Amino acid sequence: MVVLPVAALAAALAVSAATAPAAGPEELIVTGTRLAADLQVVPGSASVIDREEIEARNDAVVVDLLRDLPGLHVNQPGAGGVTQVFIRGSEPNFTVFLLDGIRVNDPNNTRGGSFDLATLNLADIERVEIVRGPQSSIYGSDGLAGVVNFISRRGSEALSATADVEAGGDDFLRGTLQVGGPAGRKGDFSLQATRRDDGEAVPGSTYEADTVSGRLHLEPASAVTANVYARYASSDSTTFPEQSGGPGLAVLRDLQRANADDFTLGADADWAINGMWSLQALASLYDRSDEYASPGIAPGDQVPPNGAANDLERRNASLRATVRPSGKVVATLGVDYQRESGESVGYVDFAPDFRVPNNFDLDRDIVGLFAEGRYLPDEQWILQASIRHDDPDEVSGETTGKVGAVYALANGTTRLRANWGSGFKLPSFFALGSPLVGEPDLRPETSSSLEAGLTQLLMSGAAEVSVTLFDNEYRDLIDFDPDTFRNVNRDKVTTRGVELAGTWSAAPDLRLRAHATYTHIDVKDSDRELQQRPDWRGGAALRWAPARDWLLDLDWLYVGTVLDSSIPTGILELDAWNRVDLRLSWMATPRLRLAIAVDNLLDADYQEAIGFPAAGVRPRFGVRYLLGGAP
Repeated sequence: MVVLPVAALAAALAVSAATAPAAGPEELIVTGTRLAADLQVVPGSASVIDREEIEARNDAVVVDLLRDLPGLHVNQPGAGGVTQVFIRGSEPNFTVFLLDGIRVNDPNNTRGGSFDLATLNLADIERVEIVRGPQSSIYGSDGLAGVVNFISRRGSEALSATADVEAGGDDFLRGTLQVGGPAGRKGDFSLQATRRDDGEAVPGSTYEADTVSGRLHLEPASAVTANVYARYASSDSTTFPEQSGGPGLAVLRDLQRANADDFTLGADADWAINGMWSLQALASLYDRSDEYASPGIAPGDQVPPNGAANDLERRNASLRATVRPSGKVVATLGVDYQRESGESVGYVDFAPDFRVPNNFDLDRDIVGLFAEGRYLPDEQWILQASIRHDDPDEVSGETTGKVGAVYALANGTTRLRANWGSGFKLPSFFALGSPLVGEPDLRPETSSSLEAGLTQLLMSGAAEVSVTLFDNEYRDLIDFDPDTFRNVNRDKVTTRGVELAGTWSAAPDLRLRAHATYTHIDVKDSDRELQQRPDWRGGAALRWAPARDWLLDLDWLYVGTVLDSSIPTGILELDAWNRVDLRLSWMATPRLRLAIAVDNLLDADYQEAIGFPAAGVRPRFGVRYLLGGAP
């Protein structure tokens, strides 16, 4: 049924509501463009989740934080299961994932280069920026459907330290120590260490991680700024294998076990040569090592026991020049270089004492040339365009672009925007190199997208509503062909739909928001339907400060029916579901914060994957104490 989410959203929008308070300050966005700008200036559809929002929502994991956004569907069957993010019905590996601008997609994995969000800790994140639509003209390969950038926390003007401890049902436990303060001339630093145990809310599904991350911001001269980022994460997890039927239906009761180590290191610098010219440079390293061992899936011999030990290293460097000849024009031109190497030592046990190796060792170099410009002909128009040519070794080059416009009506309360873009994705190392299913002659997957949107301020800026229409086309999608037992390019898929969002600041201490997304997916020349993608999803939330130093956040999420499959059952349609989460916090003193959260407050019974039951009601209790610095 789609009546419930549509009716709820309509009611909310009738008295309100897009994704940020209309009367608040403009937000600078650095994702999806090389020309940082206010969020209102960006022609494409973008969302920003800042630290204030992260604190108020008090989610247990990053996955839950992203569920509250239009156009994004997030799926995670248990803490140890693989997290998938579908932007506008696309594949999870069609999104570029960044940590402080450092790409962390993994081309070694069997999912074609996606990223598992479970490794991230909310305590380490200052803000999240999400830009929908093709992003290859900015980021090159992988940017078919969008980009998600997790930006780490910065230090403060005075030295301070904060300790966070949270415990909850099903043995959930999280502890964070954060230290920040000044560094050098007008600089600052931040250092976080987190220990997290997600417990076992879903039988057999566990996740434990230790993370250390830091950020150093320096201004060594009046015209120079620089940043250094570093992060290390180590994780261990267990789960029933995907499509096994989970704890409810799996015939084999042995668990899949995995561990991983992730390391990111990056630095960037900006030198303002004069009032017109500036230079930007950045360099980064991403290194990931992971292992997994799966017992396979029964009945039948569809998925025998298998496993692998993988190593990925990616190095990236970029240099560009930006020119501002007038207040109406800004443009940038540059070059970047990326080298990534992937190695996997895998196996498949087709029978006792019959182990078949599944190893590969590949690398590739990519040189990219890019340009981007923004033109403001008058106070009403904003025009923006970008173009990029990527030249991977041993593969034909790819040229992608993006063109967009924003038009503000004279009264300033209505904004129209339109955006077109194209994207591409190189085949993953696994798709190319696996001796069992790989195909070295696979073509890159490509996309093109058109979107148009309207944003309207209401009630003297106290409320805002937005509507976005989108039309995406994906070509040469890589899929497994059971007849040849190889990966092939074959599918052409279109996704079309609408995103609705709204907020209403009803009073200084009361804010309402709502969102809904409808997505129609069509696999051309086929009656096949893609799985794990609902037609309808939506939600609403209330944030209320009932008294000084108190804050209540109540969230409702609706996800429509989806198709899923498992070896024991074949393809099934999973029921739609509703979930309500409650958070309440109290600043007991200027240094002490107490919080309580109840996940799945109404104990909704649903499945995100066949045989994997949702976690039931789970309370969490948290304490934060400011150890030093001004409260």
